[in-house]
Amino acid sequence: MVFIALIIYKLGFKIQLNKSWLKIAVFLVLIPLLISKLTDKNFHFEEYYSTGIQSQSSFNWTHLLQIIGISYFTFNGISYLVDIKRKYIEPESNFFLLLLYLIYFPAVFSGPLHRAKYLIGQFKNIAINDSTISKGMRLILWGLFKNMIIAQRIYSLMTHLLGSEISGIYYLIPGLLFFLYLYTNFSSFIDIFQGVSEIFGIKMKNNFNNRIYLSSSRQEFWKGWHITLNEWFRDYFFFVLAKKDKKRRYLNFILFITFILIALWHDISYTLLIWGTLNGLWIILEKKANIQKLPFPSIRKKMGIVYHLTVSCFLALIFISTDPLLLIEKVFIEDSYIPLNVLKRLSLSITIILCAFIIMDYHYFKSKNKRFDEYLQEKPVLQRWFIYCKLTLLILLFGLNPAVDNYYILF
Repeated sequence: MVFIALIIYKLGFKIQLNKSWLKIAVFLVLIPLLISKLTDKNFHFEEYYSTGIQSQSSFNWTHLLQIIGISYFTFNGISYLVDIKRKYIEPESNFFLLLLYLIYFPAVFSGPLHRAKYLIGQFKNIAINDSTISKGMRLILWGLFKNMIIAQRIYSLMTHLLGSEISGIYYLIPGLLFFLYLYTNFSSFIDIFQGVSEIFGIKMKNNFNNRIYLSSSRQEFWKGWHITLNEWFRDYFFFVLAKKDKKRRYLNFILFITFILIALWHDISYTLLIWGTLNGLWIILEKKANIQKLPFPSIRKKMGIVYHLTVSCFLALIFISTDPLLLIEKVFIEDSYIPLNVLKRLSLSITIILCAFIIMDYHYFKSKNKRFDEYLQEKPVLQRWFIYCKLTLLILLFGLNPAVDNYYILF
């Protein structure tokens, strides 16, 4: 990684003098990521479901690339070089500052992604004080609450249902659970990474809008989900091609291809190809229908939440399915059956999930668009400490496992 970072460092100065170097540079930076994606034959959910990321009985070299954050490194390297070409930034003269940007330790596993101009400037003004430590610890506590109570329990419930005879319309329930699990798991790590970074006085960007799980359309959802990755594909792929389409004839096609690339970045498989295709078509159909201009906005919002969650459940099942045809048979052909004995056995865990989720949603509702640490900062001291104690006690009493898990490290 240091060797590739050195190549990026040298190429930055060459691109400044001659823009034609950019294509060669991007190709070189992409090689490790492409090799890792093309040679990794493990399907992400199957690998995680069968053994768990923390209990791998065997090791292959693609796991090493997960540990060093090859996707994060690659996207940062490309954005750095392209921004030099666009004259947004000058090549960084300090190699170690560039290296720190490329493999910034709190974000290297799952992001969020940042532009070099945004982060390197903050690296030069690191400040640790009472305020930064306090803000950082709030975010870490919030992330631990979401991960150890909500995400881990949702995952446990989902795997129990997938291992049962659940079928028909009820099979959408595991889809809903995975949708909520992916949000609480991934966003909890973003909270933790933001918190670690905040301790050093470095403010990382948000990767999720608050209450994104209550989106009323797919367009609204993608504007607030994995924001920095979507912005990366928008700025360094979609806009590049869109500028060449002077008459705006192929914008929907370019958008469609963008979603295909986002899908294949997750996993190069026909299942993810289907998932990306459906996401792209869904967005395009919503734009054509212009659903945001439908009458009765209050009713449209409520109905939109139901509509979006229902379709998202099915797409979530496709995302984790190794056989889409078997999935269609399970949902649409088999008789509906729900294993009440499984739900009864896990009734305590379901109650804990619901209560913890309500607590999370309540705080997000109150915070509106503020980050959790900023939301708490506005509270009186006693109220803040009540929330600290409440979250800590809940983690100690109801945390499922003594360690956090990170699903997105697989990508």
